[in-house]
Amino acid sequence: METIENRITRLQFIIDEWLHPNNYELKEAIDKTVNEGFFSFEDIKHQLLVFKKTLNKRDFLRWAEPLKRKPSSRKEKRVLCLHAGNIPLVGLQDLLAVLISGDHYSGKVSRKDPYLLPTLLKKLEKEGFVEQRDWSTDLNELPNSAADAVLFSGSTDSVDNVFDKLVSMKLVKHQTPALVRTAHFSIAYIEDSNPETMDQLTQAVFRYGGKGCRSVAMVVAPFSLHSKKCSFTDYIEKFLMAVPQNEKAPPSLYQRYAYNKAVGIEQAWLDNFLIEEIETEPKEPFILHWVKGDKKTLTELIGRYKKGLQTVYVQDPSVEIEGVDTELLMDAQQPPVYWQPDGVDIVSWLNNLE
Repeated sequence: METIENRITRLQFIIDEWLHPNNYELKEAIDKTVNEGFFSFEDIKHQLLVFKKTLNKRDFLRWAEPLKRKPSSRKEKRVLCLHAGNIPLVGLQDLLAVLISGDHYSGKVSRKDPYLLPTLLKKLEKEGFVEQRDWSTDLNELPNSAADAVLFSGSTDSVDNVFDKLVSMKLVKHQTPALVRTAHFSIAYIEDSNPETMDQLTQAVFRYGGKGCRSVAMVVAPFSLHSKKCSFTDYIEKFLMAVPQNEKAPPSLYQRYAYNKAVGIEQAWLDNFLIEEIETEPKEPFILHWVKGDKKTLTELIGRYKKGLQTVYVQDPSVEIEGVDTELLMDAQQPPVYWQPDGVDIVSWLNNLE
C-alpha cells in the first residue's frame, strides 16, 4: 500500500512538471481560454503564479495530517467532483483533495473553464492517478457508476435539482454524502487608507471581476465612501488598466446606479462595477458594498449574513473577532492549498466518511 508521503511526492513532481514554463499543452490551453473569452490572460497568470507558490510538498503534508490518524482502516472511495467555473482552475483544490486522500477521482469539468484543468488531468492519467473515462465537461460521458461521495460548489437554489439529476443518471444514490459549498462573498475590515491597504483591498475586490467566493463584496472601514472615493478610484483604475475586467456588467447595473442616485445613496460608478455605501447583503455581481463602521459593526454584519459569508479578512493579524477565523487581506486571492471553503476541510471530510 502506497504511503501518504510517497503519494504526495509523486503528485508534487507532476504538478511541478505541469507548471513548468515549457509545458506547451498548458500554454495552448491558456491561449484557447483567452481567445474564447472565458478568462483574461492576466487572471490566469495570477492563478498559476499562486499555484507555484502554494502547491508545495510541505503544505500538502500539512493538509494530509487527518489521513495519518486512521490510515489502516481507510478504504478508497469514488468521489464525484462537480467543478465550478467562476474563476480559472477553481476546481483544482477538490481534485487534489481527492488524490491526496488516495480516493478515486471522477470529475465534471466546467464548460466555463474547459481547457485548463484537463492539461493537468492528462498528466495525472499518464501516472495512474486518474482514468481518462472518469472526467469530462459532459455528465453524460461519465460512467454510470455510483459515487461514494460528491463535492459540489454552486448556489443553494440549484443543489436539489443537481442532485436529482445525478441520481437519475445513476452517478450517485439518494443517500450519497455530499459536501456542498454555497458561500458567495467575503468581507474585509480595514482600519486605515494607507497605500498598502488600499492596494490589497483593490486586489481582493477586483481580481477575477469579483466573481470568487473569496472576493470581497463588502468592506467595513472607519471612514465614509465619499471621503475616499476619489483616491480609491485611482487605485482601481490603475489595477483595471493592468488587469482589464474580462466580463461586462449587465445593463441592470446602470439601472441600479440610477436608482441609487435618485434616492441619495452614496456611490461610485466604474462602467462595469459599482461601489455603494449600503449595509444590505451582497447578492449581485460587480458591486462592492461599503459600510462605515468599526469592529462592532463588523461583528453585527457577520452575524447577520453568516449564511452566505465565506471569509473575513483583516489587515492586522492581531485583530480578533470572537467565534470567527479571520485571514489576512493580503492573502485574499492567494490562499494556501489547505484553505477551508465554507469552513470545512475537504481532506478531513473525505477521511471521516464511512
